[in-house]
Amino acid sequence: MKKRRNKWYYDANAYHDVVLSGSVMLLRNFADYNFPSKLKNEDAVKIVEELRAYAPELGAKLGCEYYSCRMEKLTNNDKDTLIESHAITPSMKRKKEPAGLILSDDESISIMINDDDHVHIQAIKAGYNLREAYKKANVIDDFIDSKKQYCFSEKYGYLTSKPQDAGTGLRASYMLSLPGITMGGKADALQEEISRFDVTLKGIYGEGSKSAGFIFQLSNRKTLGMSENEILENLEQVTAQIVDIERKLRQGILKNIGTEIRDRIFRSYGVLKYAKNLNQKEAMVLLAQLKLGSDCGIIELSGGGSRLHRLMIEMQPGNLQTICKKSMGSVQRDEQRAKFLNENLPELIVKESNGSEE
Repeated sequence: MKKRRNKWYYDANAYHDVVLSGSVMLLRNFADYNFPSKLKNEDAVKIVEELRAYAPELGAKLGCEYYSCRMEKLTNNDKDTLIESHAITPSMKRKKEPAGLILSDDESISIMINDDDHVHIQAIKAGYNLREAYKKANVIDDFIDSKKQYCFSEKYGYLTSKPQDAGTGLRASYMLSLPGITMGGKADALQEEISRFDVTLKGIYGEGSKSAGFIFQLSNRKTLGMSENEILENLEQVTAQIVDIERKLRQGILKNIGTEIRDRIFRSYGVLKYAKNLNQKEAMVLLAQLKLGSDCGIIELSGGGSRLHRLMIEMQPGNLQTICKKSMGSVQRDEQRAKFLNENLPELIVKESNGSEE
């Protein structure tokens, strides 16, 4: 797989203490082919090659470089790396039928070919930038629509492989850092409350995954009977409320068990700086605790929370092996992860902020 230097999550200027990223995925199928579940292999290959041929023109239109490939050409580690940076869905790794990928140089735009639908157009932006992600995805959607006819019904809108995705075919989501809600034991209650607004909290990699490092994915559930703007506006309103709840809970935790939390945060820094062996789960928890300390002003680090979020992605198995340029077993990965974090942990600038005592 071609090496890519700049990633979407390097954008420190877009960093938000609660909203890590916003993404939009548009689900589309073509009128002249069977849906993927009934698609013949030769037709699947045709779709992949037709869309891959658009990559140079698409790159010229959007002013950036695009990389395209057949999914079977990627190694499992390549696929893991892309899943970890949210460039592809886990289901793309499991695909046995012909599938393809068109990817922007910074991995902020990905066109997944022959996943559950013929095309999944995804755009992701760091921070609170869902509208910008939608604009980018919409430009690509219009471009492909000008080349091939989509499967569209005047009554039901865009037709998708799953009935619940029909209509706009729009999946929008925010990636949220929720240590206050998680540590306060409020995650289940929040899930029940927000379900009234046709949104749901999922794990870090979407449906069927678990939260890691206090990170959740908030997504819309309804696509039919709502416009794209209504879906985005609804998700934005719910997110704004969650941000407010999360920040209040963080302050409550600091007020009630501030000494314990501060001790835990500084211990996390010490372990990450000097440990010689760290598994993925432990490292995520330690980084998440350090991020909480940075976001609340308890500890000051060069690069702040943005740098810690980047480390959360880069220390995961796929990315770690890609950075180290070698395949490793779990034991060696744990040792290499500790070394990587020892060397890349942001410098401690100010040990404690007096302002956090208020």
